[in-house]
Parts: sequence; structure tokens; C-alpha cells
Amino acid sequence: MKIAVYFFALMMIHPLAQAQGSGSRKRVKKKVKSEIGPLLTQRVGVVNPLIPIRLVKAGPETTGSTLPETQLVAKAEQANEGPPRAFFAGNAIAIGKHNIIRSYYVDLAFNKTTCIIFKTSIRSVDLGSKDIIADKANGVDNVLRVKASSIGFNETNFSVMTADGQFHSFVVNYNEYPTMLALDLSVSEEGLVQQKAQIVNQKGTVVSFAGVNSSQQEIVQNCTRVLEQHRRVKRVGISKYNIQACLRGLYYKDNILYYKIGVKNKSNINYDLDFIRFFIVDKTIAKETSHQELEVSPLYVYNQPLALIPGKESIEKIYAFQKFTIPNDKVVQVVMGEKNGGRTVSFKMDNQALLRADLL
Repeated sequence: MKIAVYFFALMMIHPLAQAQGSGSRKRVKKKVKSEIGPLLTQRVGVVNPLIPIRLVKAGPETTGSTLPETQLVAKAEQANEGPPRAFFAGNAIAIGKHNIIRSYYVDLAFNKTTCIIFKTSIRSVDLGSKDIIADKANGVDNVLRVKASSIGFNETNFSVMTADGQFHSFVVNYNEYPTMLALDLSVSEEGLVQQKAQIVNQKGTVVSFAGVNSSQQEIVQNCTRVLEQHRRVKRVGISKYNIQACLRGLYYKDNILYYKIGVKNKSNINYDLDFIRFFIVDKTIAKETSHQELEVSPLYVYNQPLALIPGKESIEKIYAFQKFTIPNDKVVQVVMGEKNGGRTVSFKMDNQALLRADLL
């Protein structure tokens, strides 16, 4: 068997084989063993000796050499095992299924925005073409907004790297009527996407904020605790037009300040609350609402839907802010306005009030 293989190989690639004839078979056999044998015994893959071996030229011949400067690649071909497996010589490494990162398929529209929620903060985004645009949501680190910048673009892709070292790949096609406008990837671990998604949807999707160590779900839970606390702050507020607005508590946890604002309607006329806004202003102009310098927006508002305050009743709202302090020449001004009415009131808090915040 070996002699036949060696002789067949020599007849194919050795230039002296045809000139020798049958009488010189022993010399040919010896020549094959000395020159081709080491190549055949190279460890280029695990080959079943019962399977035929096909020798393939892999390089040009070099003049003046007895043998061509070739590399022999063994390819095993076995029936009923699908396509043949290639065995690579040298430093080549075959790509396995475990090396392939699967892509998500997303449809984008020109006049609609698709939001993708990741488990951790977004570190980088690479777009495959200028036909799509993407940016992070304001004040949120793990939510990416994506949409089409042109109509009817050809298929493209984009990729996202997150803080936990995960690489996410997306294939994008244009669709004026996408079936999905929000994708939650924060619960895709361990192959339990559907089961975990149902649990998360009941509790609230995890959203992380820039510079904050708490998720949205944790912030909501903290707001519930703040609401249950008794009044801790007094004499910080305003009473005007039979409307009383005041700070009833200030708490701090995980880089977040929680303002507990109480509003009481002492009149018999309903008060339709339009807004409660927070500004940082100079002490000298704190009483003039037309000179607001910097508005501070909350990360989350607990009891946001509560807007109607019937006569002789009161409500409480919790405003969660990323931690901030102010210099001594500034104050925090809280302005509250009535919808379709003129009962607008405001009060201020100085830096000392902020520094006295209770730990939650």
C-alpha cells in the first residue's frame, strides 16, 4: 500500500520518475522515501489512513532543485459526512462556529427612530455607511437611537461595543414600516431572552444614566422609600394664592439626590399643575423668575401623572437628580405653574440645605 502511494506520488510530482522505467523501481522507491516521505509524515491534520489522500501542489517550482518547492495538503474525503474538511498547514487556523458572532437584523425608517437598550454603557459605535445615523439618548449611557438618513438605502450594518466587553453586530435594511421600534438586549444572556424579557417588562426595563450607579428600577424603588418617609425638612417653601409648595425631604443615595416636593391646595378651586421646574440662579435674582440662569432636569419623576389637585387636598412628588452642589452665591429655585391659570409660585433652597441631605 505504501509503495503504491509513494510510486503514484512520484509519478505525479517527481521530474525523474518518467525517465527511470520499470527496471529502476527500487531506486525510485528509495528516492521517494528519502525525499517525499518526510513531507507525507508532516503533522498537517488527523487523516484516516483508510481514506484516499490527494496531493495538491501549493507553490511554484524552484529551478535547480530536484523536487518542486511544494507544500502537500492532505484533504480527507469520506462518504456520508457532508462537505470535505480542509486541513491547513503552517499557521493557518480554520474558523469554527464558536468564532462567529451572529448579527441582529433590524429594519430602519427615515421618519421613525429605533431604540436599542444594552445591558451596560455604550463605549463605541461603528456605522457601515452614511445612510444610517446613531447617537446615545440624552443623559443615558446604555440606550442607542438609530434611524435612516436616506430613503431606500441598500443593506448595510453597524456594530456596538459596550462596557462589559461585549461586541454586538447588526445588519440593517430599509423599511418604511418597521415592525420593531425598540430592542432590549439587556436581558439576552444565557439564552433566556424571552423568559427574562417577560420578567423585566413587568418590573421595568433596566436603563442606566450617565454618572449614576443605579438603574431606573432601583431609582423607582428608592422613590417609593422616600415617599414613605416622614417630613424631614421644614421652613423651605412658599404659600401664596392659597397654594402651598414646599420641600418635605431631601435624600441622597448612589450619586442621586431625591427631592420630595409637597403641594397643598388650600382653596376650593381645583389646581391643575402644569409643571415643576428647577433652576440654579444667583441669590440676588432668585425672586425674579424671568432671570433663570440654568435649568436642571431630573433623571426621573415619581408620581409624574398626578396633575390635578382638588380643593383642600395635597399631593407629593419625588424628583430624582444626578448629584450636584452649588456655590454659596447661588440657590436652587423651584418654580411651579398652573395650567391655564395665573397661580405660579416659587421657592428657593441654598447650598446648606443640599449639604444636609439625609442618606437613604
